[in-house]
Amino acid sequence: MKNRTLIFAIGVALAIASSANAADLPTTKEEAPPPAPNCFSSLWAYLNSNAAECPLTWGPFTFYATLDLGLGYESNGAPWSPWHANGVANFISKESYGPRWLWTPNGINQSVVGVAMKQPIADGWSLVGTLETAFDPLSYNVANGQRSLVQNNGQALLLQSYNNDSNRSGQFDNSQGFIGLSNPSYGTLVGGRVNSLPLDALISYDPMGSAYAFSAFGASSSYAGIGDSELGRSNTALKYRLQFLDDFRVAGLAQIGGYNQGNGSTGLYEGQIGGDFHLFGATPFAGVLSVDAIGAYAQNAVALSTFTGTCATIAKGPFKGQTACTSGIPMFYGSDDLKATLSNNTGVFLLGKYRWRAFTLSGGWEYIRQADPSDTFPNGFRTIGGFNVPGTIPSTVPDASKLWPTQWINYTAYERNRIANTFFIGGKYQINPELSAAAAYYYLGQNDYNSSSTPCGWANTTFTQPNGNKFVVSRINSSACAGSEDAISFRIDYQPVKRVDFYAGVMISNVYAGLASGYPARQDIAPTAGLRVKF
Repeated sequence: MKNRTLIFAIGVALAIASSANAADLPTTKEEAPPPAPNCFSSLWAYLNSNAAECPLTWGPFTFYATLDLGLGYESNGAPWSPWHANGVANFISKESYGPRWLWTPNGINQSVVGVAMKQPIADGWSLVGTLETAFDPLSYNVANGQRSLVQNNGQALLLQSYNNDSNRSGQFDNSQGFIGLSNPSYGTLVGGRVNSLPLDALISYDPMGSAYAFSAFGASSSYAGIGDSELGRSNTALKYRLQFLDDFRVAGLAQIGGYNQGNGSTGLYEGQIGGDFHLFGATPFAGVLSVDAIGAYAQNAVALSTFTGTCATIAKGPFKGQTACTSGIPMFYGSDDLKATLSNNTGVFLLGKYRWRAFTLSGGWEYIRQADPSDTFPNGFRTIGGFNVPGTIPSTVPDASKLWPTQWINYTAYERNRIANTFFIGGKYQINPELSAAAAYYYLGQNDYNSSSTPCGWANTTFTQPNGNKFVVSRINSSACAGSEDAISFRIDYQPVKRVDFYAGVMISNVYAGLASGYPARQDIAPTAGLRVKF
């Protein structure tokens, strides 16, 4: 009996010791991580997620949208356009005159709806594509710069709403619409309607992200279009990008087709090379320097414009003393007929930015050369958006100079090449995860390329308002004379949740000498505040 009791006591002691030792060993069964929060559980949860965390995905398709709407004041502004992508002229324009408060759409981001596709195939290859439409959130019209021109064609300058040529002309894919193949090792090749390489680069390097309300690059897409707005996108092009050796990249774009395929030129070719460099090691100044160089050439690039009417005081007759405004559209033509200036354009871009902790400093230089076009198109052509540029009636036709304009297409505007140099510099500071601030300065200067027999000089221009009031301004007599324009801007952005941000800022823009020719006002001070929501 005693032996059995002893054996039992030893067994209990061994069991306790074994349990103690087992408690010291690492466990082989880990607890399952808590499930990720459901971003669709509430509106707040959705708004506080980003697109990567909570995509609207169905199969290979991801749907997205951006809505941007604000309110602004302009010291010299033009009425809102229900058609143009910008909506209002945040940068001083020819039709800008007089102070006004304006609803300001798309202040920092173009409002869009779109769908992106990525379908893995095999061996790292994927089928990729994007279809995106830009619109005005006030009118819900699809962005159409050419329609804004037609809406104002023939009107007196001081009666016009904001209008300008654009690479968005009412297409269902007026932003982008392409399909292609992608591979991490071999790059991405897509075909269809695509952004130009300069447009993508300026959005990346511009401290304001090429925002319409705060950036010269956003206010006018002529910068991304190497001199002409229509070149900011190509309707039928092949575009290739490759990232190699981790930190280096190349890209190329070649347009296929011309005017008949909905393009703003008969040929567009672009190339890019760049890289990212990690500098200063483990020092307090360690950061990443990004640089890119781009070259671009366009043949027979198009810049569309309107006819301008006049307002004048009636000198005699029963309506003497009253003001009448007449259309500037020539006889036998309609408002859908637009003028065009053609050119061969060359552009070079050098861009850089340095990211150090919460601060990014960026800047760049753009060189633009515009020369007379390769072709003259005497029979006219159909421009993007389906609008007509008529052929020129030969001067040998009786009364041609009286009944028809002698030249709808200007192909001699750049007998002396126009040379423009653009510089910009600015920075962005991430104050905290929700709040950031940015500032930038932009400058463009052009040479004297006036080839007319009238030399550049000052001249007085009288503007008659629709109410009969008159005012006189003194300007350089030709827009082909030497001149410049600049802008300075500031902006703050508050993002309380990941999909919503509130912004406010100001852009002050000026035109000088030749670039102010025909302008009623030379400066616009344009503060803007708004709200952006991403879905």
